[in-house]
Amino acid sequence: MDKSNTSKGFANVSVKICKYVIMVVVIVICATAAFNFGSSIFYSEGVDPAPGTDMPVTVKEGTSIDALADTLEEYGIIKDTTIFKIQSYVYDTKSIKPGTYIFNTSKSGEEIYEIIKEGPEENKEDKKKSE
Repeated sequence: MDKSNTSKGFANVSVKICKYVIMVVVIVICATAAFNFGSSIFYSEGVDPAPGTDMPVTVKEGTSIDALADTLEEYGIIKDTTIFKIQSYVYDTKSIKPGTYIFNTSKSGEEIYEIIKEGPEENKEDKKKSE
């Protein structure tokens, strides 16, 4: 057997093995990133451990989810605005009623969206009075 042919064959096999190893590593990294991103959307935790801190936030007429996300991140109520914006689609929240909301830093994204759907504190007090 010719040594140069053997060397070329070995080099070709080595290159192919390296390509497959790199592909597997990239797939594992991408799958891990996708899993972490998905779990942060569906299983988000609050910024602080319970009991957390209550933070009043006043929402003006016409405030968008994007603007609210920026405000909540600024107040330390949520960790990531991108995750919060995506959660608005998951939890089917397209608009926010104006008023004052009380958000807690230990609440998850889902719990924050439940508060938004219930409406501002003024509406809750009106409902209690009418009952």
